Parts: sequence; structure tokens; C-alpha cells
Amino acid sequence: MVGIFYKQRLGIDLGTANTIIYIDSKGIALREPSIVAVNKETNEVVAFGKEAFDLVGRTSEKYETIRPMRDGVIANFSLTKQMLAHFIKKALRRSLARPEVVICVPSNISKVERRAVIDAIKDLGIYRAMIVEEPFAAALGANLAINLPKGNMVVDIGGGTTDIAVISYGEIVKGATVTAAGNAMNDVIMSYVRTHYQLAIGYQEAENIKVEIGNAQFTKHDETDHVRARGRNIATGVPDNKVIRANVVAQAVNEVILEIVVAIKQVLEVTPPELSADIMENGIVLTGGGALLKRLPERLYEEIGIPVHLANLPLDCVAIGAGKMLNEMDRESKIAERNAR
Repeated sequence: MVGIFYKQRLGIDLGTANTIIYIDSKGIALREPSIVAVNKETNEVVAFGKEAFDLVGRTSEKYETIRPMRDGVIANFSLTKQMLAHFIKKALRRSLARPEVVICVPSNISKVERRAVIDAIKDLGIYRAMIVEEPFAAALGANLAINLPKGNMVVDIGGGTTDIAVISYGEIVKGATVTAAGNAMNDVIMSYVRTHYQLAIGYQEAENIKVEIGNAQFTKHDETDHVRARGRNIATGVPDNKVIRANVVAQAVNEVILEIVVAIKQVLEVTPPELSADIMENGIVLTGGGALLKRLPERLYEEIGIPVHLANLPLDCVAIGAGKMLNEMDRESKIAERNAR
């Protein structure tokens, strides 16, 4: 019975594309798409996560698949709460104790949006909750020495947003958030395939194309790379499949990469010179699923002139960093208690 009532501590990366839950002393316990399926006639949720993802584009109009997080913030409060409750219960399995939670949010969200996240968490019967900015958690998860008075730059490319931050002495000194990220890459791939091949494809097909033949720096070695994509022929209206070439995909994702480059340069332009020198020495660290795009570090180095490194476990950096912040929660709680005396 001790194990059942043991207080669990969770780090949650509540992302636009995926939700990842880290359990203290256990590691990553859950990784699911941030999506729900709803019966429009009854307004009941019929599936969450992977189960809901499998229904995308494969049901009648009676069912709707919804991403309750949009561009890194809560777009549907009620569905986000239900989704979080489902994921936390699934990750914890048998524990009856109310968990402690560190949850990550983009660095540019408003006070109102931050309050919405806190309210959503409190309504789930959480014992104690703390909010951390995603790039800060990503830097922690990537094992950067962020508490030293040294400049570190992290670029966290998620599904809905790319978070850029310069961190020194335990704080974000300068930062920016843009919507040029993984989902935007999928959108432009869908658009380019429609224009160049007269083929309408779904979101998941675009994601598959990006993973298989997408790259940030097209070379002559990629000229033979191709993948066969399935969709609907927009001229005839019937199912069809076409061979998609890597050069077309590279042109598509280039639009998004250039937006990320501009945002990184804008942050660097307002960074204090002392921290700029540190970043030049240490390089830029990439985290998030979008950072896995082939040859992205090389492309960013070419554009910006600063070494760029891919973090270990880029997909999990934010959740792992949130897990590390659980110890910080204990420290802050003790300080608050001491000050209240």
C-alpha cells in the first residue's frame, strides 16, 4: 500500500503536437499526440492521444478530431483539462496520492494564458504545481550550465512554436517565440505537394514525407531521394499516389527555416555583448522534434555563423528539464514557508 499512496512528481511538456510526461526517478512515462476525438452530437470525448490520432480523417462527420493546444497555448480549455487528466492518470497508473507537477509553457504566453494553465492543473486535483518556460526547461534537459553567469542559447523547435532563449545566471535574459515550427513545415509540404503534384494529402502523410526525405540543406546527393505519397488527385477527385522528390520538400521547408533564422538573429541582435561572446564559444543548442530535420544544425551554422549542436534526446529535453525543476519546487516552497513565519 505504501507504493500506492507515495506522492508522485511529474514533469509535463504540454506541447501543441505531443504531450510528454516525465516521472521523477523513473523517466519518460508517456508520450502521446496532443489530440482528442469528440462526438459532435453528444459533445463527448471518445478518444485521446494515439487513439484519437488514428481517427484523423478516418471517421464520418459525426466525429471531430481537435488539437486543444494551438501555437503552444490552450485553445480549448475544457478539452485540455480532460486530455491532461487522461494522460496523468495513464502515466501514474495505480497511485492514489495527488501528484506534484511542473508544467512547461512557451516563454511568450500572456498572464491570462498562464493563469488558464494553472487553473487547468488545479482542477485536476494536483497537490502542488509550478509553471516553467519551455526553453528554460529545454536547456536544463540538455544539461546546459544555466545557473552560471555564462551565456547559453537554446532553440526549442516544437510542433506549434519555436522558442529561442539566451539564458544566464538561472534566467532567460533575451528570448522570442515564433510559430515557424514543425506544424508549419507540414503545412507548407501539403501546399507544395498540392501545387507541384496536384495531390491533396493529409497532415500525417506530410509528416511522414518530412521525416523520410525532408532536409534543411539540399545537396546533389539528395537528388535521387523520393517517397511515394498517397492522397486525392485534385483534378479527378479519386484516390491517387505520386512520387514526391526531395528537392520539392526542401523548397517547402525552406520557408519555415528562414523564419527561424530571422528570429534567432533578432534575439542575437539584442543580446548583451558579453553573453554573445559566450554563445560564440559554446554554440547554439537545438532541442524539440523539429530539430531532428536532416542537416538543420549545418544549415543554421551556415546562415548564422555560430556553431549549432543537436541536444541528446531532443524530443524529451523539455520534459526531462521539467523533471529536474521538481527539486527547485521543493526549494521555493521551503523559502516561502520560511518567509511566512
